[in-house]
Amino acid sequence: MKIVVDVNVVLSSLLGKGNSLKVFEFNSIFNKFDFVAPEFLIEELNKHKKGFSERSKLPKEGFDEVFEFVLEQITFVSESEFSGHLSESEEILSEHLKDVPYLELALELNCPIFSGDKVLKRLLSKTSVEV
Repeated sequence: MKIVVDVNVVLSSLLGKGNSLKVFEFNSIFNKFDFVAPEFLIEELNKHKKGFSERSKLPKEGFDEVFEFVLEQITFVSESEFSGHLSESEEILSEHLKDVPYLELALELNCPIFSGDKVLKRLLSKTSVEV
């Protein structure tokens, strides 16, 4: 099952908080999900990797292992492959534009979004997209 992963889920895994890492661990064994994300997610994570590492509850070596472990399970998709839903996504998320790429990708692939973002959940509760 395809599922769009947002940056908050990845950060939660890297910072050692919540159950996000457990989902990736489960998936590495059972291969239930085909995680996908907009390509810019990896660019942002790499740009801020040092800061995330310093904030993490994990030791440096553990952080690097988790970083690779999580990212190797995600297929990164170029924006050109899902930009056909920009207007619709901007309209739905007009008060939360930072998550437009995730919604665009979910609409393109007709799949849910894995996120703990409460604002995103509230805005998408009025749509057919599951969060």
